[in-house]
Amino acid sequence: MEWYALLLIPFFIILIITFRTIQFKPVIYPEMEKKHDIDEKRVVKSLSKMLQFKTVSNLDETKVDRVVFEQFRQYIKERYPKISEVGTYSQHEAGMLFKIKGESSEFPIVLMSHYDVVPAVGKWNHEPFSGKITDTHVHGRGALDTKSSLNAVMESVEYALHHGKIFKNDLYLAFSGDEEIFGPSAPAIKNHLKDLGIKPYMVLDEGGAIVAKMFPGVAKKCAVVGIAEKGFMNLKMTALSKGGHASTPPKDTPVTELSKAVTKLNNHKAFKLKMTYPVRSLFNTIAPYSKSLPIKILFANLWLFMPLVKLIAKTTGGEFLSMFKTTQAFTLATGSDAINVLPSIASIGVNYRLRPDETSEEIVKKVKRIVNNPNIELEITGVSEATSTSLVDDAYQIIRKAINLTWPEVIAAPYLMVATSDSRHYHEICEHVYKFSPMDVSRADLAKIHGIDEDISIDNVVKGVNFYLNLIDQL
Repeated sequence: MEWYALLLIPFFIILIITFRTIQFKPVIYPEMEKKHDIDEKRVVKSLSKMLQFKTVSNLDETKVDRVVFEQFRQYIKERYPKISEVGTYSQHEAGMLFKIKGESSEFPIVLMSHYDVVPAVGKWNHEPFSGKITDTHVHGRGALDTKSSLNAVMESVEYALHHGKIFKNDLYLAFSGDEEIFGPSAPAIKNHLKDLGIKPYMVLDEGGAIVAKMFPGVAKKCAVVGIAEKGFMNLKMTALSKGGHASTPPKDTPVTELSKAVTKLNNHKAFKLKMTYPVRSLFNTIAPYSKSLPIKILFANLWLFMPLVKLIAKTTGGEFLSMFKTTQAFTLATGSDAINVLPSIASIGVNYRLRPDETSEEIVKKVKRIVNNPNIELEITGVSEATSTSLVDDAYQIIRKAINLTWPEVIAAPYLMVATSDSRHYHEICEHVYKFSPMDVSRADLAKIHGIDEDISIDNVVKGVNFYLNLIDQL
């Protein structure tokens, strides 16, 4: 009897797999598109003007035109008189903060963006700071990243106040001026709120967007909302020697020492794949929409098929793999200034992107253990830990509903951001920090961020304002 009983095990496993797959259904939110009677020409012109300010940030302060930054801030105050009249303005470093008093201060909301941009290099089809408006697009550096979001926030709030909107809770509009260089503006604003004892109920900043082909077998576009961010750490590995002439080299030099270290790190399987909550939430939301039965079976039964999913991630690589693990990239390398001179010092820069639940301290310990070379020094030159994970509850549903009121046909899903944003600072004081840029973008559009010929469609500009209006209608 015991031998026959063993045959029942596969049967019950198949039964569980089948049952879970049948139950693996999408949650449908039937929202009707809600458009607002906004002045679309004004909205587009506002963004066009913002793009004309060369608010280029740079780690070298001598290359930053602070006059232009001040001119941009002045333009914002003048362009939105209702916000300036009703709100209270304060400046923190290069950051702008408007407070609009609500009926209560119990559950304050923070809407964020940044107005600094990266340099515009290369040959553009339209002058990068022209703000040129064509039949379909607005062109200029910052159109996607992320003056479009700032424009949408200000236009929507100005429109709402002009039409008699009274907010139930205090509303804060926070725009940093140095996000691109991980500058002090956003931390200064966050610290200001913290010092006042203000704990935001919800924070919304740039982040995910609406993208196509997000998941195998899913035909619908997906609006991905970041609920956590990976951290980053810049690690410098340095090796020393007495130098010398290349004609009489020793067996090992700083370069060979570092080469061995890089090879060890590159080949080692120290950075384990892990299914964190943001990634699981993404799969649980999107995978049920897949038309592929094998995909549905796979993701409905991660309790059994997780090793296979990890194998697919390793094979696929790219962003899919980066959602599962801490990544390492070897970047800067320095040695001798002359090809026939042995370097007395050589260094390698390594950029780590830390997954949630793995700290920089743990990574450094792993690197030391793997390299195992007392002649190589390790120095952390920059670090920001992975953020905590925001709750996916009623606050998240406010974002989700605003998305589906603007784009009824898309699937809204939480996800893990592999890039960084200013909002990472707010996880310290808020349990509901979300990262979503209200725009429908292609992979070609995403390539323009920090690239050549950055632009945004007029449809996205208009829908961005509608998104924020659909959001603040719920506030």
